[in-house]
Amino acid sequence: TPAPTPAPTPAPTPAPVPDPTPAPVPDPTSPPTSNPTSNPTLAPSPAPTPAPSPTPTEAPVPSPMPFNTGPTGTAVATVLDPDSTSTRVGITNTPDITRAYDGTTSKLLLKATNAGQPGFDITPVWPQTIVHGIRVYTSSDSTSRDPTSFVLSGWNDANGEWQVIAEGGLSLPSGRNSHTNPLGYITSSTPTQGDPNFYHKEVLFENTQLYSKYRVIFPGKERCVSQVELPGLKTCSGAGENCAESAHCCSGMCLGGTTCSA
Repeated sequence: TPAPTPAPTPAPTPAPVPDPTPAPVPDPTSPPTSNPTSNPTLAPSPAPTPAPSPTPTEAPVPSPMPFNTGPTGTAVATVLDPDSTSTRVGITNTPDITRAYDGTTSKLLLKATNAGQPGFDITPVWPQTIVHGIRVYTSSDSTSRDPTSFVLSGWNDANGEWQVIAEGGLSLPSGRNSHTNPLGYITSSTPTQGDPNFYHKEVLFENTQLYSKYRVIFPGKERCVSQVELPGLKTCSGAGENCAESAHCCSGMCLGGTTCSA
């Protein structure tokens, strides 16, 4: 008897694959997830603050008070250049007054007459200047001869008389500025600062008046200094005003070396 042929086993019907339910879009107002992604975007690193310089920057020296001088003024450390001319005032000795404005620490001793008003008159090379301060450098002499006060006056050709610009007390430092004979060490100041390498005292004041020459008085019996500076402005001369060269004129020429043309 032949063996019966087995009935074929029907292939199982595969279960249907359910459609995946899309993940819900989170509500933008919902709180952030408590489990952030494993590789979050890093916040940019702030630029590091530079380490401070080991040598602190010196505090800026305040500029002198502003003055209504117009755009033609040039700030200078002193209006008294070495070529200025000077004369002695109220003294019995005969020192070389140029030592007061030669740009060095050379010593100038002033021995007063009975009036006790020793000093000097000085005419800057630049014909029109405005000063707004005075700097006095100590000498190598005794502190007992240091000026304790000053009187600064100016001469304006239009007025024809001395006018007090500023006066007051002086409190010079006890440090001494040495010198070599006959000259001293060269000082280097700016319009806003005296030479920090040498002992001195600066007094600033307000002034807008032009002057052509100055008188410096240090009241007392005997006064000794090494350098006097008058920081301020060199201003140009207008038509008809004094000049020594055309560079002194705001415009035009210095006619005959005496008067600015229009």
